[in-house]
Amino acid sequence: MMATLKADLLNILKKLPIPFFLAITIVAIVLIMIIIHSIIKSRKKRGTTHRIKSDFGERSYRKEILNSLPEAEQLDFSNLYSRLDEFQSFVSHGKRQLELQQAEAIDSIDRKIQDSQNQIRNKWNYQKKKRNFYHCICVHYASFTLADSIKREQENIRDVYVRYKMECDQLSKQINYLSQQIESSNGRQKYEYMQQHKAIYKKRQRLSKLKNVFAARNAQYLKKVKEQNAYTRKCREYIISNFGAKGRAWGQRLERRKADLIASD
Repeated sequence: MMATLKADLLNILKKLPIPFFLAITIVAIVLIMIIIHSIIKSRKKRGTTHRIKSDFGERSYRKEILNSLPEAEQLDFSNLYSRLDEFQSFVSHGKRQLELQQAEAIDSIDRKIQDSQNQIRNKWNYQKKKRNFYHCICVHYASFTLADSIKREQENIRDVYVRYKMECDQLSKQINYLSQQIESSNGRQKYEYMQQHKAIYKKRQRLSKLKNVFAARNAQYLKKVKEQNAYTRKCREYIISNFGAKGRAWGQRLERRKADLIASD
């Protein structure tokens, strides 16, 4: 197609009363524009494909399992999912808040996680007694969603910790340099180096404390991620083992969805 288009353009330009080099320039410009348009179109198509697969793995599945419940009970789970969505949105925009509010912001998130965990565990314990397949997979989905949000928050905390660590390392280099300058200088110059050393040392002490806070929180949230993933896995295994062919088919479908999502990344 490109070769045909190029030939057509050359035939048209030969008939025009313009210099040959100018004709070549025009052809090149047109071809570049066509290539750029093709690339943009291809990227949009890939983005749409990824979005469809992602929707199948998330929103479409959520709608499907909610519709499997009796209408009178759909609202209760919809409210739970809405609260989890709000928490996930809070986490998605939370890195800046972590840097500004530090421990207070993490404490607020801790309370939201604990509240969600309590609701999920209470629902699971109740639904296990009722032994209703569709209720159980709705609770499993809630646990999976919460685990994903906790993982994102752990990554936010880790990123803030890494930033503080890098700043502390850089300040340590400056302190070492100033220490050397203090030893090899005297008079006014030595005094100025000492003042700089003092200011940077105080700054590093403050950032070092924050770094240690976020290092501890990062370890804490890694543990939370493992615990919530383990709880989600326990729910999944229970469903697969206790609901016969229906449970096994559901488990196989989860594996296919997981493979689809990995392939789309």
